[in-house]
Amino acid sequence: MAGTSWWRGLLARLTLAYAIGALLLSTVVALASFTIAQNRLLETTRSNAREQFHRNALQVRTGLERIPADADEDIRATAYREINDGLRRSNGSVSLILPPTGPGVGVLTEAEIPSDFRSAVLVDRLAEYLYESPTDTDMGAANYIIGVYMENLEAQYFEVLNLAELEATTSSLRQILLATAIAASLAGAGLGYYSARRALAPVFRVSDAAQAIADGDFKTRLDPTVDPDLAVLSRSFNGMVDALEARIRRDERFASDVSHELRSPLMTLTASVEVLERRRGSLPEVAQRAVDLLRQDLTRFERLVEDLLEISRMDAGAVQLQLSHFRLSEFLINVIAQSRSPEIELSHPNKDRNLFVTADKRRLAQVLTNLIDNAQKYAGGATAIRYRRVGDRVLIMVEDDGPGVPLSDRDRIFDRFSRAGSDAGRRSRDSGVGLGLSLVVEHVRLHGGRVWVTERTDGKDGARFVVELPVGEHDDDIEEMAV
Repeated sequence: MAGTSWWRGLLARLTLAYAIGALLLSTVVALASFTIAQNRLLETTRSNAREQFHRNALQVRTGLERIPADADEDIRATAYREINDGLRRSNGSVSLILPPTGPGVGVLTEAEIPSDFRSAVLVDRLAEYLYESPTDTDMGAANYIIGVYMENLEAQYFEVLNLAELEATTSSLRQILLATAIAASLAGAGLGYYSARRALAPVFRVSDAAQAIADGDFKTRLDPTVDPDLAVLSRSFNGMVDALEARIRRDERFASDVSHELRSPLMTLTASVEVLERRRGSLPEVAQRAVDLLRQDLTRFERLVEDLLEISRMDAGAVQLQLSHFRLSEFLINVIAQSRSPEIELSHPNKDRNLFVTADKRRLAQVLTNLIDNAQKYAGGATAIRYRRVGDRVLIMVEDDGPGVPLSDRDRIFDRFSRAGSDAGRRSRDSGVGLGLSLVVEHVRLHGGRVWVTERTDGKDGARFVVELPVGEHDDDIEEMAV
């Protein structure tokens, strides 16, 4: 999974799928449970309230019938209060008795009973109503009200139950179910992560093995497995690695053998050309031009053979770094002076003026020379070399003002036998065979660094090749570092 964000990986997607599945399932179960529980609680509360209301209504009727018809208003008011005070209110409800004449008796007032409900009670004789009480009353937000009209007595009796306690209970239930849904989702994500990781463990082993092989460790193999579904994969993968290793070794031997075999005829050709160059004055003009062309091609040929031999030694692990401690600015000045573009500007932060690094001077010089030559071939020449220290690393940047390197080519140009640049019209006969940048990568890798190419940061056209190296520690006992 290296080189990519974890949350974009297969494991993350499977974990997320489990979490979403658990969240959806727990949400559906929670909503269903909450709806059923809420309805059940409400129905139970209303049923209990109706039972109490019927008992109280019967008690009110009996009490009103006992009041003498010729009783005065004071006696009636006292009787109404005694009847109201004697009612059962085990659920905390409040009541209101509306006699045919006089004010109502009870905690409530007639104004607190919705007018449309009073009308319904008069018509239906018995009614119940779940309503939101006015905000200017002392009653809670939600109330359950029941009323009855006693026609023979021309009186009304109302009982109102505040549902605040029920709302608090359902609110607590809602929070519990929400917390349960979240916990189920997290548990689902954990289970998904564990299950997916167990299921994808063979894939991760294949990925790690493939990454190790990509890094050059061709001894990596997948362990045999008794799983019939994975045994074929292990055998096929190991067989592929064996074939790949054999082919790479053959290619390495071929490149090494060819390079060594080419050195003998190359030396003969070089000696012959030197003889012709010493007798240049006695040759016709056409022959002199031919000798010049031959010298140019021999120079390119020598460079190619040396590059091939160098790569062969690197592939074989026979390269050692000769480390030394030196001032980077002086080193870069000498590299620029000996390059094909001695007018290149060198810049760096003032604090890094005396920066020392530990590296192989010859190989680092070849890195920078190859980058300068690459800029000369494809971008009209390098314009600046900059460096700065970042932590325990140093960044060395080679800039040009050419057409730049397209995004699609920024990794490919460092491959062997791949050429930089996208403008074919700018290529010359001296454009090489595509080993310069691949050698840059190998030399930088030996130092524990890396190299990449980007666009210039000042907004101008051109490319910036960045070499990142460890600054290194100075140690007089260090003479070499084996690959």
